[in-house]
Formats: sequence, C-alpha cells, structure tokens
Amino acid sequence: MPTSSRIIDVRNRVWRWLRLRLLHIGSGTWKRLRPVALRVVVWIVSVYRVRLRRVVFIGVTGSCGKTTTTGMVAAVLSSQYKGYKGPGNSNLLKAVIRTLLHTRRGDQFCVQEFTIGGIGEAIPLEEQIKMFQPQMGVVTTVGDDHISAHGSREAIAAEKGKLISMLPQNGTAILNADDPLVLAMQSRCKGRILTYGLSPDALLRAEDIRDDWPNRLSLTVLYEGESVRVHTQLCGAHLVPNVLAAMAVGQAMGVSLQSAATALATVAPVPGRMYPIESPNGVTFICDDVKAPVWAIPPALDFIRRATAKRKIIIFGTLSDYKGGAPSSTYARIARQAVEATDYVFFVGQWASRSLRAKRHADDQALQAFVTVDHLNGFLRGFLEPGDLVFIKGSVADRLLRIVSAWTQKPQGMPAADSRDLDHSVTPTIANDAPSISTDGAVLEKGVTQLVVGLGNPGKRFEQTPHNVGYRALELLAESLQATWSEEELGFVARAHVQGHPVLLVKPATEMNRIGPWMRQLADQAQLRAQDCVIIHDDLYLQPGVVRNRMSGSSGGHKGVQSIIAAFQSEEIRRIKIGVGLPTDGTPVARYVLTLFDTAQRDTVENTCRQAATRVLEMLKTHLISRS
Repeated sequence: MPTSSRIIDVRNRVWRWLRLRLLHIGSGTWKRLRPVALRVVVWIVSVYRVRLRRVVFIGVTGSCGKTTTTGMVAAVLSSQYKGYKGPGNSNLLKAVIRTLLHTRRGDQFCVQEFTIGGIGEAIPLEEQIKMFQPQMGVVTTVGDDHISAHGSREAIAAEKGKLISMLPQNGTAILNADDPLVLAMQSRCKGRILTYGLSPDALLRAEDIRDDWPNRLSLTVLYEGESVRVHTQLCGAHLVPNVLAAMAVGQAMGVSLQSAATALATVAPVPGRMYPIESPNGVTFICDDVKAPVWAIPPALDFIRRATAKRKIIIFGTLSDYKGGAPSSTYARIARQAVEATDYVFFVGQWASRSLRAKRHADDQALQAFVTVDHLNGFLRGFLEPGDLVFIKGSVADRLLRIVSAWTQKPQGMPAADSRDLDHSVTPTIANDAPSISTDGAVLEKGVTQLVVGLGNPGKRFEQTPHNVGYRALELLAESLQATWSEEELGFVARAHVQGHPVLLVKPATEMNRIGPWMRQLADQAQLRAQDCVIIHDDLYLQPGVVRNRMSGSSGGHKGVQSIIAAFQSEEIRRIKIGVGLPTDGTPVARYVLTLFDTAQRDTVENTCRQAATRVLEMLKTHLISRS
C-alpha cells in the first residue's frame, strides 16, 4: 500500500474510533477513563499535526459570527488556494480533532472556529489551540454568550484572547477595531496585527453600508488606498464585521480586494443565521434561530426596522445570556423594543408570557404570546399574508424552524429552501383548540362578576393527587358559600353569591394543559376580563402546607397556567397557589403530580386546601371593593 494511502487509512481509523468512543459516553468505567483517553487522542492528533507544517492554520473565535466568518474566510482563500474548512457550527473539541484529521499535506490552508464553552472542560481551550497550532487568529466580537459561566465580558475576552496570545511570532492577529475588548488583545500578540472595522483607525475599513431588505448587504471596503464595492447575499448590517474579517484574512494571505469581493458575492447565508426562506405562499422568513442572546437582538431589530415589506413580524423563542434584572423585565424590555421596530411581535415557549407586560393596552394585538410552536402555527395559518416578512429569533432547542416547515411544504413534493431539520410531519393546529361551549342561558347567570376556576384533571382517579388540589380547594370554597354543584357541559359548576354579587365556581371537564382556550371562551361569554378571573392550582416549588396569593405574573412553568395566560394574552389573572413540593424519591414530576397522596399527607393537604379556599374568598371580596 502506498505511504499516502496508509496515512489516510490510519487517519480514518482514528476518526472512526473517536466517533464510537469519545462522542458517545457509555458505561461508568468509560466516563472515568474519558478524560485520560481524550488527552491521549489529543497527543496523537498533535503528532499528526506536525506533518502539516506547510498548511496555514487559521482559528476563528468570538461571541457571534464565528460560523459565518469561517465560511467566508474559506471562500476568500479558496479563490486562490486549496484548503479545508471545519464543519459549520461545530466548534467543540471533537470538531477540532476532526478538522485536523481531515486536513491533508497538500492543503494550503485550514480554517476552524473555536468556542470557549464552559469552565472545567476535560480539554481546556488553550490545549485545543495548542493542538491546532494556528498561525493566524481572528476575533469577531465579545458579547454576553457564556456570561453565566464566566461572570463578565472581560473574563470572556480573556478566554477568547488565548487564541491571540498563542500565535507564533510570525503569526497574524485579525482583530475587530470597533470592539474595545477585542482591540485590546493586540497587546497579547507577538506577531503582526491587522485590524478591521468602521473605526477610522482600522487598517481595513467599511463605509457606505446598505442593508435595506429586500436588498442584500453591500458595502465599500478600503485598504491601503484601494477600495472595492462588495455585494453579498447576507442580511443585516451587523454582519459587516464578519465580511471585513474574511477580507482581512485574504489580505494577510495575499488575496486581492477584488478577488475577495468576487468570492464573497457567491457565499450564501449560513442556515439559521439571518437565513432567508421564501415560501410558496409569498411569505418571506428570515431565520436566525440558532441562539438568541439578548445582547445580540438590537442589531437584528435595526435590520427589521430598515426593511421594506407589506407587514413586518417578529417571532421570538427563548431568550438567553442576559444579565441584570429579572427574566420577566428582560422579556418585557425586548418586547417593547421589538414592538417599536415592527408591526407584530409574537413570543412562543414556556416563558413567552413574560413579554406580555410590555403590552401598550389591554387589547394590544401587536404583542402576543403562545405556549407551543404548534399553537403559534395554528394562529399564523389564518394570519400571515403574501408579502409579509417574518423574522424568527430563538435557539436550536426551540425548534422554531417548524414554523417555516409548515409554510414551505409544497404539494408537488418540491424541496424546502432550507433542509436543516425541517419537520415535515407538522400539521398546524388551531391555537384555540378547546371544545366549544354552548350555553342555553342557564349556564351563566346574568351579572356574574367573577369566575373562579380550580385547576385539575377530570375523573375520579385523579382525586387526591397533587395536580388536583385546585379542585379540592374550590369544593371547600363552595361549601363555605353554601353553593351546590351541578354537572353541566363545561364541567361541575356551582353558583354562589359573595356580598350579593354572583360568582361562578367551575371545576372544568377539560384536560388541564388545554384549559386556556376553554376558560377564555367562558370568560368572554360572561363578559369578564382577565382581572375578573381567579385560578387555584398546585405549585411544585412551594413546600406542602404553603399557600401563596398572586395578583399577576408568569406561569412559573405550570402548563395549565401557561395555557390560560396564552389564551387571555395577559398575565393579569389572580391566582392562589397551593404548595405540593417536588418529589423527593426520584419519581418523575409528570408521574408525581398524578400519584395519590399517601395517608400521612392527606391531613396536611386538606388543611392547606381549606386555607386556600379562605384566601380565595378574601380575594373575591377585595376585588368587589376595588370595582365599586
């Protein structure tokens, strides 16, 4: 077998072993051996790296734009050289190892992105960089990604700056002159420094930037008295630093500005990063759904603000990497900024209701929250129109691409524009999917002033379970008001009077997680606002025996409350929370809330529910006083 073939065979064997062993942790023994095995593999790969002395290795890091920059660097250099680019959006140790093993002696460059990750990794970043041995380092920006792990931007910059400090004396640092924390890294560089940005002090600069959708990003790049107009396929002026970084690498490698500009014109946006998708229905989606750090949202809003479209709509998933202030205030702040930039703003997910505090008035339809993507899809099915521009911002875990999937399916089987994990099995459902309630005039007594709903699951088998303490508290309230129960279409109903005012008590026949649309329909028929409703429910995060009042607020993760808030599009719903505690014996929560209380717990539960009933009565009386 020729020498080169043997080397390739050995390399492939190593990579197959890595995939089988390192990427999939198996037994407890392997978990203990994994750190040692990783270091052995790093040593083996480092030895292989010695053979690649003629390859220029380029590392890219930063809080955002790494994948986009890496792709553009590869495109610019490929206009003149042969080389290898690490797989997109893959910047962990396994990807660095794979990139090295796939680089050949005949390559002239290799470009790989690096992330700092968390603290205490098996192989620290500096060891990964040492294994890679870059001759060139690119830093895009320093933001709040990983802020919870590292504590400050300065600490994040110190970690990312390791790429620059480990460059050799004949190496080159490509630094963003517009970011003070990145620019400060030049003091850590032993070699050449090439800066880029909008700053007049940057060696490679941009001016005359245009990104007014439907036009794509274009800019003029200047370097050492020469200038060139760059037309890209990208969306958003906040990607200018990534374009400049790629062109700076090209300059350092001897690629002319014109050749770099020509190469960049062919680079498509990276899926999941300001990635446009046209639907057959004439709706355009801009997908930025890989991550949603709060610090990176304002530039994206600027793009939407400058865009031209029939209607502009923003969909947010889960926000991340925010510091200072409560999560609720952060969601509300972002919602207010978004409403000012666009026509409609929709949040989706477990914490979506936090955004509703930014509503400008009770009937503000420009800002809405949805519990699940399917609920949002059901709403969008009757809402979106041809000519709409929909910007999607979230994280991979939100799986917001399912929204696009529902709109890019084509009956003739034509492929969607973006094949990343499109879930073609999604069948949009209407958000208001609760069974309709028919009333014959007897169900709702005229003049009902307040509605009290005990949350629980219908059926005798769910009695005496944590999820049904809301039912029990409502029964005790009805008993104290001498109200009798009747079984009707909407569930068990008791009609009572509090200080002479009719109050409706209901134990729904609807499954708890779907209760929101049902309760909204009932409230609408009784002409009640969200503030006129009270819900009683269990709370896993309160100890057994604890009862807490709340006049408004987020769901706290309770799916029934999530459903109600989403249906009313308001957090202004009064509630009484009954503590049931978390399971202490390892029982899954989903099973625990449907498991019967043991005999020792039942007296405590009964007393707590009685206390909750008293609290509800006090809440009802206080509300009547405030209305009078």
